[in-house]
Amino acid sequence: MVDTLAVTLIVGMLVLAGLSLVMTALDRRVGRLLLAAAVLGEAGLLVQVVWAIVRLAGGARPDGGMAIFIGYLAGSLVILPIAAAWGLAERTRWGPAVVAAGFLVSAVLIVRMQQVWHG
Repeated sequence: MVDTLAVTLIVGMLVLAGLSLVMTALDRRVGRLLLAAAVLGEAGLLVQVVWAIVRLAGGARPDGGMAIFIGYLAGSLVILPIAAAWGLAERTRWGPAVVAAGFLVSAVLIVRMQQVWHG
């Protein structure tokens, strides 16, 4: 794991969660802006997954357990698409809140991956 990438992703996820909560407060539905934010967040997570695979293929191993790390890594890829789809289906003001929850869960998963990687 690259600490700089992880910190950048965590901060980015928190900023995007804040944007989603602002959209919730403004009583907006999930639109192009939040979908683009979810795509941006997912792209960052894909970079992290590719980097982790490269590190694992190179012989590096997480100190806290391989199965746990792989679970968090795989989970991080499915949270945002599920949250975005659910938020888009929710046609009330709470759709963006679902997307915000997805961003927050993604940030927590990144923190946990860092903890597992470093033991």
